[in-house]
Amino acid sequence: MPWFFVSVWRMLSRFLEKATQEKIVIVSNEEERKKFIKEIGEESLPEEYGGQAKLVALQDFILPELED
Repeated sequence: MPWFFVSVWRMLSRFLEKATQEKIVIVSNEEERKKFIKEIGEESLPEEYGGQAKLVALQDFILPELED
């Protein structure tokens, strides 16, 4: 995570309620990354962020036909 985002988060987080702050995770080092992946699971994290989930853009998703 670039230092800029961490710095901005530290400034902005002071204005947020504690419950809201706890919902946001900024992973800035390898130890935090491992802990984060252990919590949510690699299968839930998109590949572009180091996980195994394959994301499909909503506009590319084809819904199956409904049966009558």
